[in-house]
Amino acid sequence: MGFRLHVATTYNVQWGNAVGFNHKVQEFHSLLDACGCEYSEEFDIDFEVLKNDWRHVIDKLKRLDTLPDDEAGEIEMRINDLNCTTEEVIDKMERLLSMSEPDSDYLHLSFF
Repeated sequence: MGFRLHVATTYNVQWGNAVGFNHKVQEFHSLLDACGCEYSEEFDIDFEVLKNDWRHVIDKLKRLDTLPDDEAGEIEMRINDLNCTTEEVIDKMERLLSMSEPDSDYLHLSFF
């Protein structure tokens, strides 16, 4: 048996409804960075995040008041850069998670 490279012959992507963060690509990446979330970055506008990491960010945002002051301050600054409240960011991130492909460990995200 070989261990050869294969290519998908069918790749069907269907995008869910947009939830916000309009023209805030870098600001959203900065929020993920501030929360310690790793993501792939082929291009700034197209990236993938492990669902477990995404859930970790949501959890961190929900318990922002329990984080060290410097970490909480950095995250709050990044939320402000998005022109949203913490609750709005949590809501949007939870909606994206619920719309994501259920059979994948990743959220496949794109700004367009």
